[in-house]
This record gives sequence, C-alpha cells and structure tokens, in this order.
Amino acid sequence: MNITVNGVLTRLEGKEIDVGREAPAARITKLDGSKNVIGMIAQNLQLIVSIPSLKTEVCSLGAKKFNKLVEQFKKLETIMVTTDDIEFVKEYVKNENIDSAELVIDADLNFAKKYGLLIKEGKLKNRLARAVYLIDSDGKVAYKELVGEIVDEVDYDACIKAVHKILSEEKKGHTHENWMSV
Repeated sequence: MNITVNGVLTRLEGKEIDVGREAPAARITKLDGSKNVIGMIAQNLQLIVSIPSLKTEVCSLGAKKFNKLVEQFKKLETIMVTTDDIEFVKEYVKNENIDSAELVIDADLNFAKKYGLLIKEGKLKNRLARAVYLIDSDGKVAYKELVGEIVDEVDYDACIKAVHKILSEEKKGHTHENWMSV
C-alpha cells in the first residue's frame, strides 16, 4: 500500500485493514507510561485517529479539530495515536486543552504495523500515515479513511456522519420492541 508525502510516492508497511474486517488489537503507551490495547471489541464505539506528528501544522490542527468535534458524543472513545515522544505529547495535551480525546503513543510501532500505517521510507520513516478508523461495538471496522497525501486533512464531515450513523444503528440494537415491530 502507498501514499504520497509532498507528492513523492511512499510505501507503507503492515496489513491493510478494510471496512467490515475485525479491527486488530494493538498495543499503545498512555501518557502516564502504562500500556493499553486499542482496537477489537470494546464497550463503546472507538474512533482511532492516526497522526504522523503533532509538531506539524496539519497534524496539530487535526488533533484540535477532532478534540472539538467529538465533545458531543458520550458513547464514543476517541483515541489519537502518534509516534511523537511522550514528553512532547504531554505538553501538547496540556497547552492545547485536549480533553475530549485521548492522545497515546505508538512507541514500538505495534499499531502502525497492525493497521498497515507504518511509513517505511523518506523523511517520515517510522511515522504513521494519516488515517481514521471507526470501530463498532462488535470490533469491526465500520469506517476508514486513509489520506492519500500526507499533507491533506481527513474528511471530518464524512467521519462524523459515520459516527452518527453507527451510533444510531447501535441505539436500535436488538430490543424486544424492535423485534416485535418486524
């Protein structure tokens, strides 16, 4: 799989995860240094946002936008993953008031490899490609966007529409009332 970095074709490593497939469990590091697992089945919907580096304008803007956009969702766990160093990310979270989403570190590139997002060459080697995954409560990928050109932003509107759609579908569930109306 490939993306472009400032117009230069760049190879990604790892297995591409498509919509409808089971989301792999991936190990990440929280800002307190503890390890956690994201992906797979969870109690809430998971929105996983892959960020190449918060030190760039597009990535920083994207993190702030997602933090604001997801405030409205109570049953959505938003996890923004980066390979930036932990001390920088801690400062970023504090300075930018990131409080509706959790920023985590892909220190050992486990997430990058399992989701096929590891940039393998060029000036962004060992960084994440820009992507968004929405994982439903069954642990399946319900929405995915891999940004083709690293300097472009994700389609925020399409992502938020997908969150609304999945949340409304999950709200219906398999209740007695829904079954009886068939």
